Amino acid sequence: MGADALRHTEVDGVPVYWVAAEGRLHASLWFRAGRVDERLPTAGRLHLIEHLALHGRESIRTPVNGQVSLLHTAFAVAGEPDEVTRSLAELCAWLTEPDWGALDHERRVLQAESARRQAGPTESQLIWRYGAQGPGLVGYEQFGLGQAGPEYLAEWLRTMFVRGNAGLALTGPPPAGLCLPLPDGPRVPVPAAVPCEQHTPAAFPDRLDGVALSGVVRRSTEATVLAGALQRELHAHFRTGSGVGYSAWQGYEPVDAAQAVLLAGIDLLPEAVPTASKEAVGVLRRLMTNGVAEADLRDQIAQQIEELQDDPAGRWQPAGAIRELLAGRQVTDRDQLIEELRRVTPAEVRDVAKDVFASLLISADPSSELDTSVSWLGMPTVWEPAGGDRFRPVGRRTKDQLLVTGKGVYRGGEAIGVEARFDDLAAVVVYPDGGRALVRRDGYQLVVEPEFWRRGRKAIELIDAAAPEAVRVAMPARDAICTASGEPAVC
Repeated sequence: MGADALRHTEVDGVPVYWVAAEGRLHASLWFRAGRVDERLPTAGRLHLIEHLALHGRESIRTPVNGQVSLLHTAFAVAGEPDEVTRSLAELCAWLTEPDWGALDHERRVLQAESARRQAGPTESQLIWRYGAQGPGLVGYEQFGLGQAGPEYLAEWLRTMFVRGNAGLALTGPPPAGLCLPLPDGPRVPVPAAVPCEQHTPAAFPDRLDGVALSGVVRRSTEATVLAGALQRELHAHFRTGSGVGYSAWQGYEPVDAAQAVLLAGIDLLPEAVPTASKEAVGVLRRLMTNGVAEADLRDQIAQQIEELQDDPAGRWQPAGAIRELLAGRQVTDRDQLIEELRRVTPAEVRDVAKDVFASLLISADPSSELDTSVSWLGMPTVWEPAGGDRFRPVGRRTKDQLLVTGKGVYRGGEAIGVEARFDDLAAVVVYPDGGRALVRRDGYQLVVEPEFWRRGRKAIELIDAAAPEAVRVAMPARDAICTASGEPAVC
């Protein structure tokens, strides 16, 4: 067995994957608990647990780090074998019997971090595809930070941070005395990623200095090859060809055990933005129709193989194996991945491009010209419901109205408008001044500000009485009221 071979064992019932790399020992303890397992009102609780578990453990000799991704939570430590052993044992002890003394401190740290954070192109694509649930939660504020007390966090620890839901990755053999004293508990399956019910190919408004697109694909090696090819073709079209682009990029985000979202984009000069969406769709259409040239495909595959072989010991292999194992997928080592790459054909890449096109979402400046196959997304309209309490705007002669029924809230004209149903809410954001943002599961929101409506306080009373308590999110006082309803966001 070579030095770079992926090895497997078990410690205290926890699967362990490792390679025989030289240097300091790097360990990462993984759990099948990610953003997709949260709801909008609880979003951020995993992040808070990750911070609390590592609070006070950082040192120069044994640096620690943590992360919460879509599907996993991981804790990493590096050092001498005995130091790593001690750090992992202390971490497992905290996860089993947590100390909440640093709760308020870490809550404030994360709230400060969240206040500065802005959604990038990947987050925007996931919001518009999945709404205010599952993978779409990565683009929303972490509302659960403000409402997460010890009792709520302890429940997550009891169900998610358990032996059957864990795996350990090491860059060396398991040290003598290694123990992982986690509580018993089963594996948590990955929830299926369910896109919003909307037509595709479609565009959504986004004022980026560039263009970004995405599609849903089956998790596969050929999909990663297409991601690289799409990045290369966007670079060739916008930078090499037109001289209006700078840095092309690509991404591949697993969103459940079977599917991933493939993303690509490029930064552009302002004068290129009006036609960028149409041109980017044209680039994808050519890949879907003509595929990737055989020579380009060989070069792309050779590049990906070189990246896999860049680290002689394959230090990335154990963590990759644990992620696959916890997601219920087949574990593959580096040699198997390389063999899969060598078997990829132009026809397979073309088929993946067809899947991307069929599920295409593309960001576009609101003034952009779109490809004829692409149409704009928008909040669905409905006919005015019967019954309910009717409210008219303050100080305006208009047909606009607010209607609160036993089933939901409607806003619009006397025939057609938009609606947020109480049984389809991801969250009701509650402000002390009376404002409410009703966030639907598809991400669209309907905002009700009592000052804008005659008897507006009565409307808020009716909404509060009918909306499920489990979706309420209490917010601190705000500087300004919200005037926008519609596109996925929260005021």
